[in-house]
Amino acid sequence: MKKKIIMYLTSIIWLVLMSSPSFAETASNRSAIDGLQSWGLVRRDSAGIAHVSALKRRDMFFLQGYVHAQDRLFQMDLGRRQASGTLAELLGAELLPSDIELRTIGVRRAAERSFDALSEQTRRDLVAYCDGVNAYVQKHGLPLEYAAIEITNFEPWVPIDSIVIAKALSLSLSFDTEDILRTVTLSQFQASGVANSFDGAALFFQDLYRTAPFDSASTIPDTSSASNVASVPRLSTMASLSTTVEEEKVTERIDLNVARLAGNYLERLQKVSFFSELMADDVARGSNEWAISGRLTKKGHPLLANDPHLGLTTPSIFYPMQIRSLFGINAVGNTIPGTPSIVLGHNRYITWGSTTNPMDVTDVYQETVVPDLSSPSGLSTIFQGQREHIQAISQQYRVNQIGNGKNDDVVVVSGDNIPAVTLIVPRRNQGPIVEFDQATGVALSIQYTGFSATRELDAFIGFNEARNLEDFKHAVSFFDVGSQNFVYSDRRGNIAYFTSAEMPLREDLEAGFINGLPPSFIRNGSGGNEWLPATEPEKNQTLPYAILPAAEMPQVINPKNGWFVNANNDPAGTTLDNNAFNQLRPTGGIYYLNSDYAKGFRAGRITQLIRQYLNTGDNKISFEEMEAIQNDVALLDAQFFVPHILNAMDRASKNGVATELAALAQDNVLLSAVERLRHWNFNTPTGIVEGYDATDSNGELSEPTQREIDESVAATIYSVWRGQVIQHIFGQTLEPLELARPDASLEVVALRNLLENFSVNNGVGASGLNFFSVPSNASAQDRRDIALLQSLTKALELLRGDEFATAFNYSTNLDDYRWGKLHRIVFSSALGEPFSVPSNGTNFPPPLEGLAGIPTDGGFGVVDASSHSAAAQSENDFMYVNGPANRFVSEQNYWRGIRAKSTWPGGTSGEFGNPNYFNLLPNYLTNDRIPLLYRYRDVRKDTQSMTFFYPKYK
Repeated sequence: MKKKIIMYLTSIIWLVLMSSPSFAETASNRSAIDGLQSWGLVRRDSAGIAHVSALKRRDMFFLQGYVHAQDRLFQMDLGRRQASGTLAELLGAELLPSDIELRTIGVRRAAERSFDALSEQTRRDLVAYCDGVNAYVQKHGLPLEYAAIEITNFEPWVPIDSIVIAKALSLSLSFDTEDILRTVTLSQFQASGVANSFDGAALFFQDLYRTAPFDSASTIPDTSSASNVASVPRLSTMASLSTTVEEEKVTERIDLNVARLAGNYLERLQKVSFFSELMADDVARGSNEWAISGRLTKKGHPLLANDPHLGLTTPSIFYPMQIRSLFGINAVGNTIPGTPSIVLGHNRYITWGSTTNPMDVTDVYQETVVPDLSSPSGLSTIFQGQREHIQAISQQYRVNQIGNGKNDDVVVVSGDNIPAVTLIVPRRNQGPIVEFDQATGVALSIQYTGFSATRELDAFIGFNEARNLEDFKHAVSFFDVGSQNFVYSDRRGNIAYFTSAEMPLREDLEAGFINGLPPSFIRNGSGGNEWLPATEPEKNQTLPYAILPAAEMPQVINPKNGWFVNANNDPAGTTLDNNAFNQLRPTGGIYYLNSDYAKGFRAGRITQLIRQYLNTGDNKISFEEMEAIQNDVALLDAQFFVPHILNAMDRASKNGVATELAALAQDNVLLSAVERLRHWNFNTPTGIVEGYDATDSNGELSEPTQREIDESVAATIYSVWRGQVIQHIFGQTLEPLELARPDASLEVVALRNLLENFSVNNGVGASGLNFFSVPSNASAQDRRDIALLQSLTKALELLRGDEFATAFNYSTNLDDYRWGKLHRIVFSSALGEPFSVPSNGTNFPPPLEGLAGIPTDGGFGVVDASSHSAAAQSENDFMYVNGPANRFVSEQNYWRGIRAKSTWPGGTSGEFGNPNYFNLLPNYLTNDRIPLLYRYRDVRKDTQSMTFFYPKYK
């Protein structure tokens, strides 16, 4: 009894403190909620960020769900329905293809498997969160978006809904369909090589689809501290991959019908936004993170920076919040509406962030399917000569009949293109058959680690509770899929980097060889390419297959050099030699993580800037310099290519060069453009008063300086040239052979490789194809320089033509080519106008007449991610849709706590018309962060509203 009295009095004192200066202050905003067990408080600061406090842990998560529903209910509903394959039940028949593909993949099936795998505490937290969501809906009803789609009924929120949102996010960060595209492309290259006397495998592996990055920045090797790396794979003597695969023709390993099936599947996926975004150019997706040891910072405290790159939508993907309970969790940072806990941020002791680590955890298989009356589905696959039953899951699809004036008119639909069942191959980790030709019996199946029960929510809650490095490492061990590179710092001065998730071991690679095609291609499913069973599972492992031990995953604690960087680039350096399969594990198997990392544009520039700061002045880095790095919009590729353009023009004016090259030196407009590039510092400001630049302050725009205008014009000229030069060099080579071009970012990497090795190969690739073949009577060097300068001439022609007419009005004046007219963004809503930003009829209308979107600085592959296709060649091609969903910088201080600043692309509220709908966007656009309030006195001082919640007694 005495203990209960003490705890009761402590609770009363704590609540008074939380709600001070007096209960009278909260009396005007009090709310009784059915389902709340004790008292709670929600303060909102001047940025609209909610700070949730509760006596009990259970009520803290209850109120987190309540507040999420208050601000983001429609977004949450869209998220669970998209992942579950029921989005057409809200948004109509147009979304039916999305439902079919996502139900086939089975995110919700995997979420249902995951619930029982979570800890008992996490399951209780989930239930509390769901109760809070449903309590809000019961008390307040639905937001206006539902009226727009004629829906009045809301399916109650259940724990599987929260898990499915987390699983869908993991899927978006780790599921890989590129195996299919690579196989189709390699097959075409090899067939064309035979017909046209060149090496098709070399064209793929060495000339165009290079695994080697544009920049060699690599997280662990760059720390110069091998002793801190848990495992350093040893180099083997394996031959080059193209030579290995050349003897294994795709057509000899994969049925010809597979290429057709694969093409059909890719075509379908391209029509589904969820998957088309996964298949987009790799430069458009990713994240940045880096950490600096206190011995290298100006105040002597560790610094950490993180900006996760996701789709930039309205409302924004992340929702900032603080959650705390008496004697329990107290954390602040990013939440994902629909799920409990803080996913990225800090508590009293530690700070953490993450970037995507694209480990290869997806394999696509060619299957042979035969009729089998003993199988419940009537079908079986053939594996090692034996039949294995295929399972069938019945499906029923429903569609909202929007526009007929009837509420909740959701009907069942069927038809030839609407599958009645999903076929499952148990061997493939319960993975689906995604394409099946009944006439030939050939099928495609997909195996993915995320089909298993996984425990990302255990990991997130573990981060919230962690007090030190060991606690954090333990929590990371539960992050099973959606592999991340975690960046960490703590109050004791530690910085650390860990890669996460369970990496399956393939039987052929473990035996030290590649059986047919590598895992990054469609593999033969009849045997020999399987994931090995888990005979000796790792600690906390959930995948039923053997995985790479945690000790062999890239990681570093307190690196010798005092800093590290990751921007989705190769963390271990396994691809730097353009071969991801020529290193060995200590056991003798091939050490393989992936062959398709980001190409190092962002990582290379961040690494470059850190080294510059550490090699100038006092050789220390400040908090403000961390922000400046995060704001950087210089083009790393321009640093390499512009000197080649200048050299080409300099050679063009010399005697003895080809006539075509000499003529280019007489073009005054071309000469003027080259001079613009000669004096350019590679930055990309908008150059217009309507444009948002990091040099502007707190969302307020200013007139561009002459320097910014000059840089803006140079950025436009160069960016249009980039698209033309890769078209000139690769388009003119591949199109006559009727071969598809790779992603434009790969062509940028390929062009660098050609130019770096030009003195040896004269522009002839490893395939034997000459990429600089016109004009045929000129020297190799002249042909190279003609290509570079003619591409610039073509870029200038485009800029004054129809393709850029709205932006530049057919102007021939280079000064008019301002970058902000091209580089724009729309923060789109699933419902379109007027919910998107900018939007007519709102107080954030489109800034530019006739041109959609908001003009910003940035560009291809910059640190402040705002990338477009490198092949862009018209005024709307330079727009972007992905970027920092949050910018975060923190400083650890043992005595004064954690200092953190952050910004988000939108507002806290998803309710159209709410003052917080996009209140944070102006600051985000000018790269100005706000303090991330954590300490009680800081939150209290900045409180704009406060609501006291108490149980509703019946």
